[in-house]
Amino acid sequence: APAAAADGTDDAEGGGESGAAISSPAAKKPRGDPSKIDEYIKKVSSYRAGGDGKNCLKILLAYVGNVVDKEEEKFRTIKMDNKIYKTRVKPFLGAKKLLTAVGFVQTEDGTRMVLRDDADRDFLGVVKGKLEEAHKSF
Repeated sequence: APAAAADGTDDAEGGGESGAAISSPAAKKPRGDPSKIDEYIKKVSSYRAGGDGKNCLKILLAYVGNVVDKEEEKFRTIKMDNKIYKTRVKPFLGAKKLLTAVGFVQTEDGTRMVLRDDADRDFLGVVKGKLEEAHKSF
């Protein structure tokens, strides 16, 4: 059944075992450093033109907030080919590193980021609060 997930049609609710094999950080690029969360938020916040930084913070807050507040499996996966990700997160320095610092890892095929099973829920809550504060004070 692993071939079924590779065809990109895994939009069904529930998600099955999409995150099961992603317990170790086997990502191609280095993970973000959890001690640098404030730095990553500051980098994203530095994008003032057209409210780009604020929009990015809003999306990051949605990603982190959803995994903190909701138990549904679908919130543990970010589709990197999604228009919102490609236009409001990917272009901004610090955004992807923040996601990897809180426990998201890129899948081998590079199409998604999935929250590791061992991600620190308390830390995710702290980062959610920091993102809320940064978004509010933008």
